[in-house]
This record gives sequence, structure tokens and C-alpha cells, in this order.
Amino acid sequence: MLELLNTKPFDNERNMLNADLFVNNLRHTLKAFKFNTKITYEVYRNITVYNITWNDDKNFDDIVDLKREIGLALGLSSNDFDIDRVSDNEIRIKVLNMKRSTLSLKELLEEVNEKSNNMIPLGLNEEDNVIYFDFSKDKNLLVTGVTGTGKTNLFNNIIMNILMKKDDTEIIILDSQGINYNSYDKVCKVVNKEKDIIDEIKNIRYEFEKRVKNDNRNRIVVFIDEVYEIVKMSMEVKDDINYLLEVGSTMNIHLIISTDSVLDDDINYLFDKDDISKLCFYLTTRSEYNRFLDDIVDEKLGKDGIYSSMNNKLTRISVPLVEDNEIERVVNNLISNKL
Repeated sequence: MLELLNTKPFDNERNMLNADLFVNNLRHTLKAFKFNTKITYEVYRNITVYNITWNDDKNFDDIVDLKREIGLALGLSSNDFDIDRVSDNEIRIKVLNMKRSTLSLKELLEEVNEKSNNMIPLGLNEEDNVIYFDFSKDKNLLVTGVTGTGKTNLFNNIIMNILMKKDDTEIIILDSQGINYNSYDKVCKVVNKEKDIIDEIKNIRYEFEKRVKNDNRNRIVVFIDEVYEIVKMSMEVKDDINYLLEVGSTMNIHLIISTDSVLDDDINYLFDKDDISKLCFYLTTRSEYNRFLDDIVDEKLGKDGIYSSMNNKLTRISVPLVEDNEIERVVNNLISNKL
């Protein structure tokens, strides 16, 4: 179904030319301070990584003292990059590219080598490797970020990935906003009225209890958009969601949950679970990052996010943009193939 997706080829030539220029600048700058250097680099989609080694009569502290001069050679303020120590005479510098392009869903899927239906490609890390959400290991996913930073787009990415696999996964979308997911209503179950959402969550819990007694275990993926709005509907709803987070995956029921409210007491219990993966887009305060990820994030994220799988490793991730006309084409294709 890749032919139904938009083609947007990525040209990295400008970033390669910039890297060549910066290497020359770095070499001349460090030579002026008696560093005999060897500089290599790797240009990725969104960053360039410079590896610098030098003669043994200089040490790591000597080169750190030149951070301002290194920044000038890279066209950056010294606050815009970090010097990572590799060894006593080697450092690694990671720099955001001047030209950055939006990742498309087609570009991401063309990079996918893992064909298992358990594996959903979420995006690319800084070194252009595919980051997967693995239903067989990751169980559930919690997403946050201020309005407009990419939560709905991430949902679209995961939904489209599942639809394009054409397996027997059932998709249920609980949309408290009532406006974001109507395009899927002919191929997914989309619920957006308060009473219907409450009833649907009860039905999902009932389905879990039925599955304990039989062998019907096709995957169900429940997307809960803005969970803060939903848990306010009733205490019973909050209890049901918590219950499904705890045990739902044992019966192949998985929750993908979004919220733009990190510090609200009604949903704080979500962030304390050890067996939930998290994806964090831009937040406004350090305390929000710390509450959600149990870590401080100093990076300028832009449209990127920070992904924390169940192994708690934080990974910067670029999520593909899913466009409305792509959703329309895929949905229409699925409908026509059912007729």
C-alpha cells in the first residue's frame, strides 16, 4: 500500500556541504591551539556528528576550554551543543542540521526491515534508525505534549501502520474532542460522545474478562485521546482504564493514551507505572518533563519527541507527518477491497 502514500524525497546535499565547511573551520581553529587533529563526520537527516581525535600531549580539559572557539567554527553559540567525551583524546559533537526536512510516512516505511505484525515503526532516531513499538514487549503507550506538537499525528501514524498491515487487529478510538478521527469511522470503531465513551470502556473491560475464559485473542488496540477529559467523566472510567493498563495486554488488549495535562492529580497515577512506554513531545517546564519521564530534558525538541521504552532508555525521535489525503486514500482502498 506504499503507493497510496505521498512521495517527498529528501535531499541532504546542503548539509553535506555545510559539514565539509565546518570540518575545515574546526581543523584550522584547533591547529591554532596546537591540536594535531583528525576529524570525521556522519551526516544524518536532522543532525551531523563530528568525531575529533588529537595528539596525546593534549587532554580532554584542554579542548573543553576551547568550547567557545569550537562553537564559532561551527557557527553556533557554545550553549547550542555539547562536547561528549569518548576517550582521553577523542570527543564527539552533535549538531542540529541547518536544513531539516519533515519525515514522511512513506520514507519511514521504506526504512522498515521488521515485518512482524507486533512491530509498529514510530519514527527515526537521530542516526536514522527505525524506532519500533513492540506489542509483544511494550504493552501500552502514553503520549504527552502541549497542543499542536504532534500527539494526534502520532496516533495517525500508528493507526495507519496497523490498517496497512491488513491483519485482524481491531482498532477502537475514543475521541473526547470529537473532531480528530472521523476519517476512520468506516474502518475503525470511533466513539466520541461522553455516554458512548463510558459504555465502550466498560465493554472493553467486559471483553477482557470474556477472553480469560476463551481463546479469542485477536489484538485490540484502544486509542484514548486526551485521557484527562475522559477520566473526569466518572470514577468508574478511571478505574477501568487503570485495570486495563495493568492486565489488558495479557489478553492482547493494548492502550495508546494521550494527554496534554501532566501535572493534574487525576491522571498522575499513569506516570508511575513501570510497564508503560512513553513518548513526550514539547512541554513548557522542566517539572513536566521530570514528572512524565522521571528525567530532565534540556534539548530543543521542535517537532521531535523523546521516546522512553520499557527499558527506560531515552531516545530522541522524529515522527513522520501523516497527511489527510493519505488517510483518505488508505481508508478508501480498504473499503473498496471489502466490497
